[in-house]
Amino acid sequence: MKTFIRLAKLLLLMTFTVLFVFPTVWMFVNSTKSVADITNEMGTIQSFIPHFSNIGSWLDPYKEMFGRFQFSVHFLNSVFYSFVIVFGSLLVNSLAGYALAMFNVPFKKWITGLLLILIIFPFQSVLIQIFIIINDMNLVNTVWGLALPHIGSAFNIFLFMVFFKKIPKELRESAFMDGASEWQVFTRIAVPISKPIFMTVGILVFVGSWNDYVWPLMIFTETDKYPLAVAVNIMNETKPVYLNQVMAGLTITTIPILLVYIFGQKYIMPQNSSSGIK
Repeated sequence: MKTFIRLAKLLLLMTFTVLFVFPTVWMFVNSTKSVADITNEMGTIQSFIPHFSNIGSWLDPYKEMFGRFQFSVHFLNSVFYSFVIVFGSLLVNSLAGYALAMFNVPFKKWITGLLLILIIFPFQSVLIQIFIIINDMNLVNTVWGLALPHIGSAFNIFLFMVFFKKIPKELRESAFMDGASEWQVFTRIAVPISKPIFMTVGILVFVGSWNDYVWPLMIFTETDKYPLAVAVNIMNETKPVYLNQVMAGLTITTIPILLVYIFGQKYIMPQNSSSGIK
């Protein structure tokens, strides 16, 4: 019976893997073909197989795309915006979570309950109100106008708070006995043994900021400041639309996310011994 359950789980995982991988493979393969080949092979198994006999032309759609659009500018914009948002989010949310976990903050239970309530409300539900505030602060069309609404997150504060509560109190007290300050305890003890939660939150924030479309479209009035998510949509609406160039743009947009997951997964799913908290 146990063997049957394991085989069923394995089959289910393989099925979901294929369902998730196939669209990505199709996108990458068609980004190396001509529009005519994509149209002719649509709906056939050949659409998932690259033309190995014509490897020299694989990069032609990418060259044509970069020739038509300022894709490198939008790519660098996305890298910069994501770095600012991820760094700010990790700093602010970790400090807030550490304070709620370690300090006797007044109305601590009420604050924790408020965090849980705020998690329910999506960012889109207060989008207009946030835009009005950013506009009153004269931050429209600036990177700070883009980043500030994404830096503070009730969900991320709650994750940090729960993780920091697992740190043994004896470890913190022994550091104080050795003359360490609260900031030294945070930077030299709490942060190093909290790599899993920092990596998890960092990846979540990165993916969210990298794929964000609505807020950058609202906050930026100059097209050369758009990130990739907005640029790809503009490219898809600019006549004439070449499907292979659209696939090339989506491929470039997807690769950083895949790389982040690949290199960060060992921190997201560590063993108890590697996390530093038992």
